[in-house]
Amino acid sequence: MRTGFSSANITPSYGMERPGGMGKAFIQGVHDDCLASACVLDDGDSAIALVGVDSLSVKHSVCEDARAMIEEAVGIPGDHVMFGASHTHCAGPACDLFISESDPDYLRHMSRQMATAVIDAHRRAEDLLIGVGVGEAPGVAFPRRWIMKDGSQRSHPRAEQENMDHPQGELDPSVGVVGVSDAEGNLRGAIVNFTCHGTTGLGVGGTASADWIYFLRKTLKDAFGDDSGVVFMQGACGDVTQVDNTAPADTVFSGPVMSRKVGLTVAGEALKELVQMEFVEQVPVAGARKTIELPPRQPTDEQLAWARENLDSDVKNVSRWATEAIWAREWLNLDRINQEEPVVPCELQALTVGGAAFASNPGEYFCSLGLDIKRRSNFGPTFVVGLANGCIGYVPTEDAYEGGYESQMAPSSKMQPGNGETIVDETVALLAGLWPQGRA
Repeated sequence: MRTGFSSANITPSYGMERPGGMGKAFIQGVHDDCLASACVLDDGDSAIALVGVDSLSVKHSVCEDARAMIEEAVGIPGDHVMFGASHTHCAGPACDLFISESDPDYLRHMSRQMATAVIDAHRRAEDLLIGVGVGEAPGVAFPRRWIMKDGSQRSHPRAEQENMDHPQGELDPSVGVVGVSDAEGNLRGAIVNFTCHGTTGLGVGGTASADWIYFLRKTLKDAFGDDSGVVFMQGACGDVTQVDNTAPADTVFSGPVMSRKVGLTVAGEALKELVQMEFVEQVPVAGARKTIELPPRQPTDEQLAWARENLDSDVKNVSRWATEAIWAREWLNLDRINQEEPVVPCELQALTVGGAAFASNPGEYFCSLGLDIKRRSNFGPTFVVGLANGCIGYVPTEDAYEGGYESQMAPSSKMQPGNGETIVDETVALLAGLWPQGRA
């Protein structure tokens, strides 16, 4: 199996926008580099590439530009190249979110560097062994949404623990690992899939950072050598973060200690899987993608009238986490976007590695939906990748539209109820079409 790893730097410069919040924020320096990290797997008949991108999200146009460069340079078709954003909140101006604006020059730099990582990984490819494993890393990722005792839905209700009843949704503690070794048993690299927001705040003081993924990457490289490759693919983390809402009120869930806790815990489980993994010389690889069209949410005439009347309101809405003025602006923005794009294109992709599969969508996908894909997949290990090849915002489960931040109507949450379940059905069908090749 010809396999290669490489990475390219996409660290934002001082003063660039740092998206991830509801207001303006800017990069104040560099804590650790943001990277586009690639792995190319070639079975002799077909090749695929998986690329982990240290970014809040990645635009579909950026991915398409990178795919075109890759196909021209090394012949890997766009259907076989997957880009997954890590969802670090300490990265560059790659998206338009609330009042954050993407930077066209940075986007062009991203696409070139993403392509460079794959092209160089292809150049470095050599005959290596491959294996697949799945472990578990409980205790570092938690549900951010809760059902309250009055039946309402809330996001991060730690201040009202006495009124919390039970978490909404599920957790997926699994650590998916595709490992690569040489014939002497020396580990040469890994692709790691785990589900947790990149919000531990390693980028102290507004500095650029890969967040907890930095510690995952550093730990594996420290164990197997700096020349080893590490590609992280984020899971269905839309409603999963490092914050345990049942913890004592004075517990700190942001900063280097928390980032280290998440990163090293996931790295430790990946290490266990890698050193116990059974490696083989060859497995077939395959890929496919399709684009479906999803209907967006549309503010009513009454909601638009309310929005126009509340553009200057400083009244805070507890359920929505911000002032009414922010949501008034977002409803008007969503109405404008819907007029320009009446349906939302959504790229779904599947890449197979023998009997295992990576299944991606461009949403900040809720964890239960990702687990539904895993439960229904024909493949054995199925690794769900969110925020891949584009960004369509939060994609909640159908029962999660009655409260909480993530499902508040906005350009960042424009999916209609049921769209998430449609993605499940379409993804399962896409995987089924690849199953005979994966099983061979």
